Amino acid sequence: MSFVIWRQQVLLSEAVALLASGKTVKEVATTLGYQSPSAFTAMFRQNLGKAPESYLHSPE
Repeated sequence: MSFVIWRQQVLLSEAVALLASGKTVKEVATTLGYQSPSAFTAMFRQNLGKAPESYLHSPE
């Protein structure tokens, strides 16, 4: 696993934890160093198949 992929997996794990704790998408994006919530959402959706807003509320 390359460093870039490893780092992205760490960020995704942290993002899910922050979202589960009640943080907003904007707060999570800022905390993880994204320049905008839309950039964070695009990365999240590309890797997990769902937008952050709907990821925790899905029945899967």
